[in-house]
Amino acid sequence: MRWENVYVAGIGTYLPDGTVTAAEAVADGRYDAANAEASGVRAVRVAADDEPGPVMAAKAGRLAIERAGVAAEDIDLVLHAYVGHQGQELWSPAHYVLNETVGGRAAAIELRQGCNGALAATELAASYLVARPDTTAALVTTGDAFKLPHIDRWSADDQTVYGDGGAAIVLSKRGGFARLLATATRSEPSLEPLYRGTEWTAAPFAEGKPVDLTARKDSWLMRNEDAYDDALALISENFAEVLQEALADAGTTLAETQWFVHANVSRQIAEWGFHKALGLDVSTTPYEWGLDHGHMGNSDQFMGIDHLIAEGKPKAGDKLVTIGVGIGFMWTVAVLEFTETPAW
Repeated sequence: MRWENVYVAGIGTYLPDGTVTAAEAVADGRYDAANAEASGVRAVRVAADDEPGPVMAAKAGRLAIERAGVAAEDIDLVLHAYVGHQGQELWSPAHYVLNETVGGRAAAIELRQGCNGALAATELAASYLVARPDTTAALVTTGDAFKLPHIDRWSADDQTVYGDGGAAIVLSKRGGFARLLATATRSEPSLEPLYRGTEWTAAPFAEGKPVDLTARKDSWLMRNEDAYDDALALISENFAEVLQEALADAGTTLAETQWFVHANVSRQIAEWGFHKALGLDVSTTPYEWGLDHGHMGNSDQFMGIDHLIAEGKPKAGDKLVTIGVGIGFMWTVAVLEFTETPAW
């Protein structure tokens, strides 16, 4: 989908003060040494007990709104995306974020689309603004704190280390530091069992043990000798097609873009899934920065864009591609064009 007159007006992030290094986790017996060597992740931020996902999301949201320079009453929609536990069961974290950022009576909705939540929400927010002539701006927030006994950040997934944090963007029809040129989304539901596994549970935390995503993946991928190769082929095919769709709608090519932001994934996934597959120069990505923060649910893309801006890298006229991949499976790609280098 090509967008006209939709802008990223503000972006904000929040990182908790707590830090744990991979070396410390290995020394304490919490992280497998071989996995640590393979992943390349050096450290993660760890939220305090009074910093669940929505608290960090709201802090990031307030910063994004301040940077955007929009009035609270101009926010017509709040979308809050997350992966894990949000500090309480059976409540609405989206309305906490609404109340703690702009207040008022805007629609506040939560999204559970795995690690693709931020970009999926961005596309939905753009659709909402364009479809309603009387709207001005939308706030998209993300936030997660991965805590035991529910999730062990070091061992829940043998290819991923989870870090804590929150992020937010403000989309506006009145202008901003970057134009949202295009977005594209596609699903591959045949891969849904990859993170469900082959068993059902009666309730959250029913077995009293931390989530084991590795076991779920293994149970499904081991069902026959072709399952692993078939899954990789489908992932590669969908990734390539959704990327080309977004670039075509934006009227550009990957070679004509200057920056690429993917999730903070492990070394092996980043190198073979993104850098080598697309011929990317790693210096055009926030990959090295991400190794000191880990995979922060669906905050990685906003975090990565904000980091590039903080480094003063994107200039007016530069294009940036960012991609999210969420369990389900679903991919979303967004293409931005910077209109200026933000003052912050």
